[in-house]
Amino acid sequence: MNINRITAAVVLLVLCAAAHGADLLPTAPATVVELHGSFRGDRFWMRLNLPEKRFGGNRMLELVYTPPKPAAIADAHLVDCPFLLLDDNLRLVAWNGRDSMQRIVPSPTGYHVTRELERPIEDGKDVTPDADERDVTMSRGWDERVTPVLLVLAWHAGTSGELPIADFFGAPGAVSSVSWQDDQVLIAGRPHHVVADATGRLARLDDASGTAVLTVTAWKEQ
Repeated sequence: MNINRITAAVVLLVLCAAAHGADLLPTAPATVVELHGSFRGDRFWMRLNLPEKRFGGNRMLELVYTPPKPAAIADAHLVDCPFLLLDDNLRLVAWNGRDSMQRIVPSPTGYHVTRELERPIEDGKDVTPDADERDVTMSRGWDERVTPVLLVLAWHAGTSGELPIADFFGAPGAVSSVSWQDDQVLIAGRPHHVVADATGRLARLDDASGTAVLTVTAWKEQ
Protein backbone atom coordinates (compact mmCIF):
# COMPACT_ATOMS: atom_id res chain seq x y z
CA MET A 1 0.00 0.00 0.00
CA ASN A 2 1.47 3.39 -0.95
CA ILE A 3 1.73 6.38 1.39
CA ASN A 4 -1.30 8.14 -0.12
CA ARG A 5 -3.52 5.12 0.56
CA ILE A 6 -2.20 4.81 4.09
CA THR A 7 -2.88 8.49 4.73
CA ALA A 8 -6.37 8.19 3.30
CA ALA A 9 -7.10 5.17 5.52
CA VAL A 10 -5.92 6.98 8.64
CA VAL A 11 -8.03 10.02 7.80
CA LEU A 12 -11.08 7.81 7.26
CA LEU A 13 -10.58 6.12 10.64
CA VAL A 14 -10.29 9.48 12.38
CA LEU A 15 -13.42 10.78 10.68
CA CYS A 16 -15.36 7.63 11.56
CA ALA A 17 -14.26 7.88 15.19
CA ALA A 18 -15.27 11.53 15.33
CA ALA A 19 -18.65 10.75 13.81
CA HIS A 20 -19.18 7.93 16.29
CA GLY A 21 -18.30 10.27 19.15
CA ALA A 22 -20.72 12.88 17.85
CA ASP A 23 -23.47 10.24 17.65
CA LEU A 24 -23.06 9.62 21.38
CA LEU A 25 -23.65 13.23 22.35
CA PRO A 26 -27.15 14.02 23.64
CA THR A 27 -29.29 16.72 22.07
CA ALA A 28 -30.92 19.39 24.20
CA PRO A 29 -34.73 19.55 24.19
CA ALA A 30 -36.05 22.09 21.71
CA THR A 31 -38.37 23.70 24.26
CA VAL A 32 -38.15 25.25 27.69
CA VAL A 33 -38.20 22.38 30.18
CA GLU A 34 -39.13 22.71 33.83
CA LEU A 35 -39.24 19.80 36.26
CA HIS A 36 -38.92 18.86 39.89
CA GLY A 37 -38.52 15.78 42.02
CA SER A 38 -36.15 14.21 44.53
CA PHE A 39 -32.36 13.94 44.29
CA ARG A 40 -30.48 11.89 46.89
CA GLY A 41 -33.42 12.21 49.28
CA ASP A 42 -33.87 15.97 48.93
CA ARG A 43 -36.12 18.01 46.69
CA PHE A 44 -34.75 19.57 43.51
CA TRP A 45 -36.08 21.84 40.79
CA MET A 46 -34.62 22.93 37.49
CA ARG A 47 -35.53 24.93 34.41
CA LEU A 48 -33.71 24.74 31.07
CA ASN A 49 -34.24 27.98 29.17
CA LEU A 50 -34.03 28.58 25.43
CA PRO A 51 -30.73 29.60 23.77
CA GLU A 52 -29.89 33.26 24.24
CA LYS A 53 -27.71 35.54 22.15
CA ARG A 54 -26.18 37.11 25.27
CA PHE A 55 -24.90 33.65 26.23
CA GLY A 56 -23.40 32.95 22.82
CA GLY A 57 -26.39 30.84 21.82
CA ASN A 58 -26.01 28.61 24.86
CA ARG A 59 -28.76 27.76 27.34
CA MET A 60 -29.11 28.71 30.97
CA LEU A 61 -30.07 25.95 33.38
CA GLU A 62 -31.49 27.19 36.66
CA LEU A 63 -30.97 24.59 39.38
CA VAL A 64 -32.17 24.47 42.97
CA TYR A 65 -30.94 21.48 44.95
CA THR A 66 -29.19 20.38 48.13
CA PRO A 67 -25.46 20.38 47.34
CA PRO A 68 -22.98 17.99 48.95
CA LYS A 69 -21.77 18.95 52.39
CA PRO A 70 -18.26 20.47 52.51
CA ALA A 71 -16.83 17.36 54.20
CA ALA A 72 -17.81 15.31 51.14
CA ILE A 73 -16.12 17.61 48.62
CA ALA A 74 -12.75 18.46 50.20
CA ASP A 75 -14.19 21.32 52.30
CA ALA A 76 -15.62 23.27 49.36
CA HIS A 77 -18.83 25.23 49.91
CA LEU A 78 -21.46 25.19 47.15
CA VAL A 79 -24.57 27.32 46.79
CA ASP A 80 -27.92 25.57 46.42
CA CYS A 81 -29.09 27.61 43.41
CA PRO A 82 -26.35 27.86 40.75
CA PHE A 83 -26.79 28.80 37.12
CA LEU A 84 -25.29 26.33 34.63
CA LEU A 85 -24.61 27.36 31.05
CA LEU A 86 -25.08 24.43 28.65
CA ASP A 87 -24.48 24.02 24.92
CA ASP A 88 -26.77 22.35 22.36
CA ASN A 89 -25.47 18.94 23.46
CA LEU A 90 -26.18 19.74 27.14
CA ARG A 91 -22.44 19.90 27.90
CA LEU A 92 -21.31 22.33 30.57
CA VAL A 93 -19.98 25.62 29.24
CA ALA A 94 -19.82 27.50 32.56
CA TRP A 95 -21.02 27.30 36.17
CA ASN A 96 -22.09 30.49 37.93
CA GLY A 97 -22.14 30.26 41.73
CA ARG A 98 -23.96 33.58 41.86
CA ASP A 99 -23.16 35.38 45.15
CA SER A 100 -20.21 33.14 45.91
CA MET A 101 -16.67 32.50 44.71
CA GLN A 102 -17.49 29.17 43.07
CA ARG A 103 -17.09 29.28 39.31
CA ILE A 104 -16.35 27.06 36.34
CA VAL A 105 -15.25 28.72 33.12
CA PRO A 106 -13.75 27.33 29.89
CA SER A 107 -9.97 27.08 29.59
CA PRO A 108 -7.72 26.16 26.64
CA THR A 109 -7.45 22.58 27.97
CA GLY A 110 -10.87 22.14 29.55
CA TYR A 111 -12.16 24.05 32.55
CA HIS A 112 -10.83 26.49 35.14
CA VAL A 113 -12.53 25.83 38.48
CA THR A 114 -12.75 28.17 41.45
CA ARG A 115 -13.72 26.47 44.70
CA GLU A 116 -14.88 28.41 47.74
CA LEU A 117 -13.31 27.39 51.04
CA GLU A 118 -13.54 28.85 54.54
CA ARG A 119 -10.27 29.98 56.11
CA PRO A 120 -9.82 31.05 59.74
CA ILE A 121 -9.09 34.73 60.21
CA GLU A 122 -6.15 35.95 62.27
CA ASP A 123 -7.79 35.67 65.68
CA GLY A 124 -8.89 32.11 64.91
CA LYS A 125 -12.40 32.80 66.19
CA ASP A 126 -14.11 33.23 62.83
CA VAL A 127 -13.74 32.23 59.19
CA THR A 128 -13.75 34.06 55.89
CA PRO A 129 -14.34 32.85 52.31
CA ASP A 130 -11.22 32.09 50.32
CA ALA A 131 -10.74 30.95 46.71
CA ASP A 132 -9.00 27.73 45.72
CA GLU A 133 -8.35 27.43 41.99
CA ARG A 134 -7.58 24.46 39.76
CA ASP A 135 -7.56 23.48 36.10
CA VAL A 136 -9.27 20.32 34.88
CA THR A 137 -8.06 18.92 31.56
CA MET A 138 -10.95 17.34 29.67
CA SER A 139 -13.37 17.78 26.82
CA ARG A 140 -16.67 19.48 27.50
CA GLY A 141 -18.78 17.37 29.83
CA TRP A 142 -20.48 17.37 33.22
CA ASP A 143 -19.77 17.72 36.90
CA GLU A 144 -19.90 14.23 38.38
CA ARG A 145 -21.96 15.31 41.39
CA VAL A 146 -24.87 16.66 39.32
CA THR A 147 -24.65 14.06 36.54
CA PRO A 148 -27.94 12.35 37.59
CA VAL A 149 -29.76 15.69 37.32
CA LEU A 150 -28.37 16.46 33.86
CA LEU A 151 -29.05 12.91 32.74
CA VAL A 152 -32.77 13.64 33.11
CA LEU A 153 -32.49 16.10 30.22
CA ALA A 154 -30.21 13.92 28.09
CA TRP A 155 -31.71 10.44 28.47
CA HIS A 156 -34.57 8.93 26.49
CA ALA A 157 -35.62 5.31 26.17
CA GLY A 158 -33.80 3.44 23.42
CA THR A 159 -30.91 5.89 23.14
CA SER A 160 -27.22 5.64 23.93
CA GLY A 161 -24.75 8.33 24.88
CA GLU A 162 -21.46 9.15 26.53
CA LEU A 163 -19.85 12.25 28.07
CA PRO A 164 -16.74 12.91 30.15
CA ILE A 165 -17.34 13.84 33.79
CA ALA A 166 -15.15 15.11 36.61
CA ASP A 167 -15.59 15.91 40.29
CA PHE A 168 -14.91 19.61 39.82
CA PHE A 169 -15.37 20.74 43.40
CA GLY A 170 -14.23 17.63 45.30
CA ALA A 171 -10.79 16.18 45.85
CA PRO A 172 -8.71 16.13 42.64
CA GLY A 173 -9.17 12.89 40.71
CA ALA A 174 -9.11 11.35 37.28
CA VAL A 175 -11.62 12.34 34.63
CA SER A 176 -14.15 9.57 34.06
CA SER A 177 -17.37 9.31 32.08
CA VAL A 178 -21.10 8.78 32.10
CA SER A 179 -22.49 6.44 29.46
CA TRP A 180 -25.84 4.85 28.79
CA GLN A 181 -27.29 2.18 26.57
CA ASP A 182 -31.07 2.22 26.81
CA ASP A 183 -31.91 1.74 30.51
CA GLN A 184 -28.38 0.79 31.64
CA VAL A 185 -26.22 3.67 32.87
CA LEU A 186 -22.63 3.87 34.11
CA ILE A 187 -21.57 6.90 36.14
CA ALA A 188 -17.82 6.89 36.83
CA GLY A 189 -17.95 3.10 36.53
CA ARG A 190 -20.90 2.72 38.92
CA PRO A 191 -23.89 0.89 37.39
CA HIS A 192 -27.33 2.48 37.47
CA HIS A 193 -30.71 1.62 36.00
CA VAL A 194 -33.33 3.96 34.52
CA VAL A 195 -37.07 3.50 34.84
CA ALA A 196 -38.85 5.41 32.08
CA ASP A 197 -42.26 7.03 32.16
CA ALA A 198 -44.98 6.42 29.55
CA THR A 199 -43.38 8.89 27.14
CA GLY A 200 -39.89 7.39 27.37
CA ARG A 201 -38.46 10.09 29.62
CA LEU A 202 -36.48 9.37 32.76
CA ALA A 203 -38.82 8.88 35.71
CA ARG A 204 -36.38 7.29 38.17
CA LEU A 205 -32.67 6.55 38.35
CA ASP A 206 -31.70 3.67 40.65
CA ASP A 207 -28.24 2.65 41.84
CA ALA A 208 -26.97 -0.94 41.76
CA SER A 209 -28.80 -1.78 44.99
CA GLY A 210 -32.12 -0.61 43.57
CA THR A 211 -32.21 2.53 45.70
CA ALA A 212 -33.59 5.58 43.94
CA VAL A 213 -30.90 8.22 43.37
CA LEU A 214 -33.29 10.55 41.58
CA THR A 215 -37.01 10.62 40.86
CA VAL A 216 -38.95 13.03 38.68
CA THR A 217 -42.30 14.10 40.11
CA ALA A 218 -43.47 16.52 37.43
CA TRP A 219 -42.25 17.62 33.98
CA LYS A 220 -43.48 20.63 32.02
CA GLU A 221 -42.47 21.81 28.53
CA GLN A 222 -43.26 25.21 27.05
